Amino acid sequence: MADQFTEKELEQAKRQKLIREKPQVWEKIRQIADRHTQGVATPIIDIAYSYACNLKCQHCTAARFEKKARKLTPADLKRISDEAHAMGLCQFCLSGGEPLIFPDLDEVMAALQPDKFHLTMSTNGHYLTADKARHLKALGLDKVKISLDDYDPTVHNANRRSDGAYQKAIDAMLRAKEAGLSVVIQTVVSHQNCQTDRLEQMAKFAMQHGFTVDVLVARATGAWEGKHEVLITEDDAEFIRQAHDKYPVLHRDTFCSYGLDKGCGCVDSTLHITQYGDVLPCVFIHISLGNIFEESLAAIIARGQSIKCFRKYSRLCLSGEDRDFINTYMTKFYGKPLPLHWSQAFGKDDFVS
Repeated sequence: MADQFTEKELEQAKRQKLIREKPQVWEKIRQIADRHTQGVATPIIDIAYSYACNLKCQHCTAARFEKKARKLTPADLKRISDEAHAMGLCQFCLSGGEPLIFPDLDEVMAALQPDKFHLTMSTNGHYLTADKARHLKALGLDKVKISLDDYDPTVHNANRRSDGAYQKAIDAMLRAKEAGLSVVIQTVVSHQNCQTDRLEQMAKFAMQHGFTVDVLVARATGAWEGKHEVLITEDDAEFIRQAHDKYPVLHRDTFCSYGLDKGCGCVDSTLHITQYGDVLPCVFIHISLGNIFEESLAAIIARGQSIKCFRKYSRLCLSGEDRDFINTYMTKFYGKPLPLHWSQAFGKDDFVS
C-alpha cells in the first residue's frame, strides 16, 4: 500500500513543484492574499470549451444551454488568457463536455498560455491513457480533476451510464500521477448520500495515493432542477466539516482557499465561461453576467462584484446551501433556456450603489 500523505506534505510538494516549473505563475499566486484584502477578484476561470462528450451522465446540464452560432475558438481563448494575465489572474480549468475528445486540444492548451497560468483539466478519465497523460504534462497541464460520483462502483457506473466508468476513472488517476500531474477526485455529495462511510473510504484512498478530494455539494440544477430535497442540510455540512478534520485531503469550495477563509467563491474566486461565451458566477448558477464576445473580462467581473450577494462574504455555498439565494435567484432560471441574462435575475436593489 502507498504511503499516507498529510495535507501539509501535499501542499508543500505542490508549492515547490509550481515554483520549479512555473515561477511566473507562483509570483501571481503569492499576491492573492493581498488582492483579497483589497477586494480585488482573483477567480479561477473554468472554461467549457465544448459540450461534446463521450458519456451521457444523468446530472449533465449541457443540453439545457441555448445553442448559439458563435462558439469559443482557440483565438478566443488566447484573447481571454491575455486579458486574464493583464488582470493578474493565474488559473484556468478546462472542462466541457469531455476535453480529451476535443480534436483541437493541443491548440486549446497552447492558447491558454501554460507558462502564465496554472492549468487544470476536468475529465471523466475515460481516455486518459498513460501516453495521453504524459503528453498533457508536456503541453503544460498541471492538474487533472477526475469525477468519481461515489466510491461504490455500481453507483458511479449507473450515474455515468457506462459499466466501465468507475475503473477507467481509477486507472486515469494512477496514470496521471505517474505522469507527474496533480490529481483531484471530484465528487458530488447530496443529502441522500452524504452521511455514509463511502465518503470516508474515498478520503482514505486519496490519502494513500497523494490525491485530494473536492466535495461538490448537490445543486438543484440539471436533472435535479427544482428538487431541493437533494440539497445538504446543516447536519450534512457539519458531517463534511468533521470528515475534513479527520481527513484534511477532503475539501469543500467554501473551506479555506490559499489559506484564506473566502466562503462562497462566486466571482471573487471562481467564474465559468460557457461554450457560447457567457460568463457565469459559477458553473452551477446559470445566470450570465455578460458575454466575452461582447465585453471585456474586466467589465464582466466588475459587474459581478457590483451585485450584493456576490460582493459580501457568505459562509454558505450560495447555489447549494443558501436557501434564500436559491429561492430568490436560482428558481428564476428553472425551466427556461440557459443561461438567464443578468438583467432578468437581478434588479436595481441587488446592486451596490
